[in-house]
Amino acid sequence: MVDIELCGSCGVPRLISGVFTWEDSGVISISYSPGARMVFYESGNIDNIFRGVEELIGMPIEHIVTERKRRDTRRFMERVFVAESKRLASTLVGELGDKVSAIEPGNRGDILELGDAVNAQATTIGMVYGYGDIRFSELWDLWDTFPWRTQIIRNPYSIVFFSADMLATVEAFEQRDMRVKYERIGGEIYLLAVHPGEHPVELKERLKRKRYDVKPGDVAHESCPDCGVPLGVSRCRWDPEEGTIIDPITRRRMAFFDPAAMDTVFGDLEAELGESIPEAIIEAQRRYGKLSMGADNWRRSGYDFKSWAALRGLGNITGFKADEKHLSLTLENPSMHLALVGMAQALYELAWGAESSTAEWQRTDDGDLVINVTL
Repeated sequence: MVDIELCGSCGVPRLISGVFTWEDSGVISISYSPGARMVFYESGNIDNIFRGVEELIGMPIEHIVTERKRRDTRRFMERVFVAESKRLASTLVGELGDKVSAIEPGNRGDILELGDAVNAQATTIGMVYGYGDIRFSELWDLWDTFPWRTQIIRNPYSIVFFSADMLATVEAFEQRDMRVKYERIGGEIYLLAVHPGEHPVELKERLKRKRYDVKPGDVAHESCPDCGVPLGVSRCRWDPEEGTIIDPITRRRMAFFDPAAMDTVFGDLEAELGESIPEAIIEAQRRYGKLSMGADNWRRSGYDFKSWAALRGLGNITGFKADEKHLSLTLENPSMHLALVGMAQALYELAWGAESSTAEWQRTDDGDLVINVTL
């Protein structure tokens, strides 16, 4: 991992403030990618939603999630590391085998040194974004493969997302298609290996890139005067060595990631399998939300929830009414909207000590998300 520059005022890594902006629309924008967005979200939700959906619909979806996330991350890496990826790819031209021993001995050291340096920069970004403790595998010498193709991660933010992230990073730097596999080798420690191979043919024309239309909003963040990061974000505890970000109030782990990876996959599944998919996604989030959160922390006002959603890049709450029988919520510029419906349902049930509720939702013609929950 390379050295990480921190803001002298709030302590947030400059890799965050230099790339992301918290807009008044409730969106976290990306400086080099107009129209794209990120979320800063509780990472424990990610794999649990995927596993919950698989259980409810009775079929695997991990390969679909991996393919969608791979595309977004590869695009991200190629934009962030333009010079580095071109240099490594051009250096490998004529030398690109699947074994280190296949490289001309005179070029071997330079290629491995360059690959190590590039990987260190990519790993640093992942650990600052909260992805976990990422390291080269100690087995790569035995396997006679490029070191950046085998990694170990401890406590990944999402093993599904991280495997796609690693796959895409290697693809970006080698400029060739790859496949990935992972295995748990103890506790929350995983060994990942990437190797040349084609992507699933049946997904080639699917999973089109998600575009988000954004309205201007009225969100006002109290921000660091130096780097501009909202103070609600800077209060989190960054531990780059562990690759974690912890919200000290909720004590839950956070991570930055592209919400399109979820929205596109779930939209594709709905188009293929029908209306049962949104219900399964909402129910999976509701179940996990009730297991992972406490009621006392979520008895909040509409203003508190507006700030909560905007800090996470989930959108701008413009309407909020709640009593002991009914919750009504309107969100402009929503991302991960199905997960949000399930989250709202879980929070409302927790707040009132209810075992169940009924949720109805709709997207308006101009894209707003309207949620109604009834006990």
